[in-house]
Amino acid sequence: MAEEIGRRRFIAAAAGAIALGAAGGVVLGQQQWFGPDERAEQETKPVAADPSATADAQAVLRWFKQLPTRDSLRVVSGQQIDDITAASYDRFIEALVKRTGRYPAMVGVMVREGWTRADTRILIDHWKRGGLITVDIHPSNPWNPAGGASSAWVKDPKAAKPDLRALLATSDASPPRSAWRAQLEKLGDLVEELGSAGVVVLLRPLHEGNGSWFWWGQDMVSRKTYLRDLYRDVFFYITQSRRLHNALFVYSPGASWDGPALSYYPGDEYVDIVAPSRYDDDLLMLGERRGQSPNNDYKDVVSTGKPLGFGECGPSTKLDGSWDARTIIRRIRENYPAMTYFHCWHGWDDKIMELARNRYTEELMNDPWVITRDKVDWRPENGTTATSTSRQAVVTSAPPTATTKRYTFVRPHVTR
Repeated sequence: MAEEIGRRRFIAAAAGAIALGAAGGVVLGQQQWFGPDERAEQETKPVAADPSATADAQAVLRWFKQLPTRDSLRVVSGQQIDDITAASYDRFIEALVKRTGRYPAMVGVMVREGWTRADTRILIDHWKRGGLITVDIHPSNPWNPAGGASSAWVKDPKAAKPDLRALLATSDASPPRSAWRAQLEKLGDLVEELGSAGVVVLLRPLHEGNGSWFWWGQDMVSRKTYLRDLYRDVFFYITQSRRLHNALFVYSPGASWDGPALSYYPGDEYVDIVAPSRYDDDLLMLGERRGQSPNNDYKDVVSTGKPLGFGECGPSTKLDGSWDARTIIRRIRENYPAMTYFHCWHGWDDKIMELARNRYTEELMNDPWVITRDKVDWRPENGTTATSTSRQAVVTSAPPTATTKRYTFVRPHVTR
C-alpha cells in the first residue's frame, strides 16, 4: 500500500508540475517527464484513485491529465441539465446545438428522489455518441428528510451542524443514517446503471463542503466538519460495497468564503480530479481581487497535482442572458491554464445561466481551445473502447437483485 501511494504521489507531482509550468509559461510540449520505457509503463499502470477502475476510466483520466499540454482542443465544454429527462436534455443541450451547431462534450446531472433507471437512456446515448457524463448528488438533509432537496440548504449557515460521522456505514443505526444510506443507494444505482452500458462517470459527491450553506458543509461554530469521513465513506461504498469501478472521483470545493478550498480535501488516494465551483461575472476565482479573500483558490487547487476543472460555473449578477460566455475560455487561457473543463449550471428560478441563452456562445463553442462532443478523442483511434472490446466488468460480482439488496460494509480508513 505504501508503495502504491508513493507511486501515485509521484505521478501527482508530475501533473502538478505540468499545471504550474502552464501557469508560468513553460512550453509543455517540450517537457520530458518519462523516458520511452517509463512512458509505456505509465500508460498501462492504474492511475485512478480506485485501483480496480475500468480500463476506460483509466483512459479518460489519463486524457484529462495530458490536456494542459496541448496547443488546442484542451478544455472540455460542459452543461448541466436540471433533471434526468429527455425534456431537460432538449431544453439545455439540443437548444445549444440548434444555436451553435455543437454539442457540449460533457453533460451533468443531479441524482434526485424521482430518478428511475429508464431515465438514463439520454445519458447513455450521449456517451455512445462520444460525450462525457458527470454526476452529483443534492441530498435531502437526513435530519430533515421530509424537507426534500430544498433541505440541502440550511436556513442559518451560522447555526451548529450535526456530526456527519453518524451517517457512516460503520455507525450505529439511526433515522438520519437510514435516510442518508437510502439516498446513497440511489446514487449507486445510477452509477451501476450507467456502468452496465460502459459509461465512465465523473462522480462529484458532497460539493462545496468548505462552505456553510449545505448541511454537509463547514460548521461555522467549530470551524470544522467531518466531511472527509463522509466523502471517503461514499468512495468505499461505490468502489467496495457496491463494487462499481466505472467512476472517477471529483473533489469539488466552493469558493473559499467560509474556509480554504482544501479544508476538507479527503486525500490524494480518494481523488481523481479537483473541480471547484465559481460564479462570477468575470470568472475570477477568490484571491484574484485585492481584499476579497485571504485565500488563493487557484493556487490551492493546483497544489494537489490533480487534473482541474470548473465543476460549476456561471455569472454572478448578469443573470438575464447578457453574460458574455466567451469569458469562460478567455479566463482559462489568460489566468487558469491548468483547467481542463468548464461545466455551466442550468440556473434557477428565472435566472438565466445556461450556455444556450447567453451571449457569444457560438464563439465559445467554436474556440480552438474548446472541446465539443465531436472532438472528444480519449478513445483509441479505431473508435472502440477498452470495455467494448474486453467487456471489463464494472461490477466484479453479480449485483444483488432488487428484492435482496445486501452490500458489504467496508470500514473506511479514517485519518484526520
